[in-house]
Amino acid sequence: MKLLSTGVKGLDDMLGGGIPEGKIILVCGGTGTGKTIFSMQVLLQALSRGEACVFTTLEEPMPSIRQNLLALGWNLSEWEKKGLLRCLDFRMVPTSSLAKDREAGDYQLSTSEILTVIDATRAKMVAIDPLTSLIIQEARSGRKRFLIGEFFESLRKLGCTVIVTSETSPHEGDFYMEQFLADGVILLGKDVRDYQLVKTLRIDKMRGLAYDEQPRRYTITDRGFQVINTEPVLI
Repeated sequence: MKLLSTGVKGLDDMLGGGIPEGKIILVCGGTGTGKTIFSMQVLLQALSRGEACVFTTLEEPMPSIRQNLLALGWNLSEWEKKGLLRCLDFRMVPTSSLAKDREAGDYQLSTSEILTVIDATRAKMVAIDPLTSLIIQEARSGRKRFLIGEFFESLRKLGCTVIVTSETSPHEGDFYMEQFLADGVILLGKDVRDYQLVKTLRIDKMRGLAYDEQPRRYTITDRGFQVINTEPVLI
């Protein structure tokens, strides 16, 4: 099994080298845990290897993401000019600045557009941020599971490695279709301990790999996402 470096210091060590090529990796975490930065950092590592990539935002406006990433020294335009990166802005949550709001029935259209671009660009690495917004207007749980399963199956057929983020965090006894179908699940969390904010990363699942399953602290600095994998998380 070929492993691909994530570009995230400390995480590759936890994984024994990186994420499995051609698999779907789900990154779960609440607001402010760094899911978008994590996803883009993995894509930038792939771009540095010369791989074609596609980034899809389903919630935050792409101009805002570009501006935030510039603070880290990440200029997406440079990669777009080289023809290696395609950025798609398919916001599913209506906002006053959105010229054309998508209706619930547009789910199939949106996934079709994403898949078409991935196929046309022959992308090797794809990030979709967040999956939660793709099904936010679908009230039926059974229908949600079907749509996620169908979308994941289509992504697998394209043979690319996929980072999918989700704003849902699993709780004991809960069942989320995306976590069941994904090949790997990485959980991001943050909590206040002794009046200090502590951010933790835990690999919940990674099929086919022996990995460090202990929670580890992580930080987000001007160098991006970093995991402190050599120290235990103090409870």
